[in-house]
Amino acid sequence: MQQAPNAPLRRQLLTAGAGLAAVVGAAMGSAPARAATPPSQAEALEQLLGKQAISEVLYRYPRGLDLLDRDILLSLGHANGTVQFGKMRFDPWASFVDWLLDAHKSMLSNNHRMTNMLIEVRGDKAVSETTGTATLVVAVEKDQVEERWMHSRYLDRWSRRNGRWAIDSRQSVTDFRRIEVFPASELKTRYSTLGDRLGKDDPSYKLFNFL
Repeated sequence: MQQAPNAPLRRQLLTAGAGLAAVVGAAMGSAPARAATPPSQAEALEQLLGKQAISEVLYRYPRGLDLLDRDILLSLGHANGTVQFGKMRFDPWASFVDWLLDAHKSMLSNNHRMTNMLIEVRGDKAVSETTGTATLVVAVEKDQVEERWMHSRYLDRWSRRNGRWAIDSRQSVTDFRRIEVFPASELKTRYSTLGDRLGKDDPSYKLFNFL
């Protein structure tokens, strides 16, 4: 009858067996993943403050664009920020702003919205994905008007410099675009109201200057 191994030998065998099982398990991808270390309360608060600051910058984009406010649009990106807008590349940020203003100032009306924000913050760096939608009314040749519906996503890289969050680079991805052309004579029947471009006379400026 075979004798059971003594205690020291049994411990050695168990240790060797456990080590072999760990190696085999890791090779087969079955080793349990270690849980990520949760951020400290101070780190979590810093991330929340960063996300709030970035979301407010993102919300200023449609405001600046619809009001054709160059100062607001310039404040969204760092001076050396870059933009990939379809096949067009803009460098520095001011060149993108000037192109936007030139493209929109002749429109009869434009309205932009920013939604579905996903923001990740790590220290002084961050990334975000934001859905942007726009409704544009544009006069074109031969007494015709275009209605344009745009659905895009903005993929932004951010940095905080001297306490200020702003965009380092932006990539625009077009998900959906629809254009309908109709005679200019139908404009008033299709749109009972087209908001006037009030510029700095827009009542929202007075509202925010109240505080």
